Amino acid sequence: MINVKITNRTAAEDYIAVEKETGATTLPGKHIFAIFSVGIISVLLALPFGSIIPESASPFAALTSGREEQKRIYEQEYLKTNEVIAEANAEISPTAGSEENYDDDINTEALIAQANAAESKKEAAAAASAEKERLKFVASDIEKNSNEKILADQKVQSEKYISNILTPDKIPGSIQSAQTEKTFNGKWYEQTIRKGDSLSKIFSYLNLNSNDLKKITAVARESDLNLSVGGKIQFLIGEDNSVQEIAIPLAGNKQVRFSRDIEKNTYTVERERRFAQFSDLKSRGMDSATLMPSFIEAEKQRSKKKLEEEALLSQKQKEALEKARLKREQLAAAQKKQESVATPAEKDKTKSMYSGKTRPRLIIGSINEKETFDKAAARYGLTHSEIVTIKNQYVGRINFNKLSAGDSFRILFNGIGQGASMTAISMNTKMFGQINLYRHQLNHIFYEENGYNPSTGAFRRFPIMGQIKVSSPFNLKRFHPLKRIIRPHYGVDFKVNIGTPIYSPADGVVTYAKYMRGGGYSIIISHNGGYSTVYMHLSKFDVQQGDRVHIGQIIAKSGNTGNSTGAHLHYEVHVNGRPVDPLKVDLPSGSPATAQRLKEAFKNNVYILKTELYKNKLAEVK
Repeated sequence: MINVKITNRTAAEDYIAVEKETGATTLPGKHIFAIFSVGIISVLLALPFGSIIPESASPFAALTSGREEQKRIYEQEYLKTNEVIAEANAEISPTAGSEENYDDDINTEALIAQANAAESKKEAAAAASAEKERLKFVASDIEKNSNEKILADQKVQSEKYISNILTPDKIPGSIQSAQTEKTFNGKWYEQTIRKGDSLSKIFSYLNLNSNDLKKITAVARESDLNLSVGGKIQFLIGEDNSVQEIAIPLAGNKQVRFSRDIEKNTYTVERERRFAQFSDLKSRGMDSATLMPSFIEAEKQRSKKKLEEEALLSQKQKEALEKARLKREQLAAAQKKQESVATPAEKDKTKSMYSGKTRPRLIIGSINEKETFDKAAARYGLTHSEIVTIKNQYVGRINFNKLSAGDSFRILFNGIGQGASMTAISMNTKMFGQINLYRHQLNHIFYEENGYNPSTGAFRRFPIMGQIKVSSPFNLKRFHPLKRIIRPHYGVDFKVNIGTPIYSPADGVVTYAKYMRGGGYSIIISHNGGYSTVYMHLSKFDVQQGDRVHIGQIIAKSGNTGNSTGAHLHYEVHVNGRPVDPLKVDLPSGSPATAQRLKEAFKNNVYILKTELYKNKLAEVK
């Protein structure tokens, strides 16, 4: 206890603190409580919960169980969400394209390549560990042998080693070194790196063994596989088409060289000066990689396949042309019959029904001599946007530059006037035949009559729950307004708040989960059937690389990390390594009954649209 003696002469003296003679010191009550609490918590933390004491008895279990229960509720609600309704109510922002994250410069292929490389390294590490264990057993067995046998084996090995070294061609008068230089049998080739190339693409292009690529990526650093456009990669190819050595150029006149280690079934790595594998720069005389036997054989196979496809296409085209000819004859006969019974007034009405009057629900038109489809469509009252939409729907089906006079079209709308939307399109051409497309009543996508294959259940359309708002759609021809170049957008940007739960749309394995410059915190999941999904700009991970996830499991929280100009989720779907539109791609169906029900609903809608498409009265101008 400390006593404070205060004198009356405070002006001249200060406070004087004197220790009480008892020497006893008391602590405040709050200090005693704090010490007691720390002791109790320390004891609780030290207790063996989960081994001797049940984990459920831990007072901290309630803290985590509450969060797990909430997560379970969210996951159940996500799986109960009706995907059909979600697709029907999905909103694409009217300003989509102007709200895009143009700072978001991400190479998704590089992300997936790194994920595959990480998996390969993991497999190689597991194989190395297994080999290490095997060698331990082998060593143990050797130790059990008699000393005489060991000495005999060592003598034999020594004799073999000396005989291999002391050959006449390796003794230039005296033995200078017992170490021999590693040599391989094969031929060197050179491949120039082009824009967009990766080591995986080059191996595929040259038809090299993918197992060699896996072994190389397993021992490589990420920086070793960063290829520079214009650089030259050297390959030493063996007679069995195996990669004996590969030299990849690095910055600063350096290179990384991977050499095959036959005994360990892997590759060794050396980082050295450029062309260190050549004593006299023989690289200048190397053949092009396109002269590799593997590439030449692959080109033959590709050419053969192309000829077969062209022959098949030619046959189908002939059948389509014949079918189109019969259709045209039937249509011409029907039109001739209709014209023969039409009155002069009706004929005059038909000629003037698109000039300065309200556009009807159905447009029936044809292309005149020396007229393009665009001009013919505009002549019948179609807007520029509608013409572009029609041409986009027939990409891969019809080349509009090859249409000719007499080719006809029918366009059905859901109302009269310029504000109506197209619901069915029919193109009847000499070269490509007749192709009809009908708009789905829910997702508003155009399909052929039997082209809609609905999906639901096993692979869900969206990785988020609630109102779907798309701020930037999938667009392979997106024009970058700042860099003035075409910069594809390989995914869909969903407008979500930071912290929104992100769900796995299907079962799979997490192959990538870490921070990536540009994409921020990113996740890649590999699913069955060649499907992969990518998630970017996350704020929190709920899974780790290597985890197995199930459909509806929360994998992360949305955020605004990386090169992002606003909170959103960048979501991609890849099929066999190729990016596809997540909003349109056909996904695996896990419920045949539901899929069949959706298909029947579309079929019934097509029946109505098809009837209206050929109801000529709808083409009359009022």
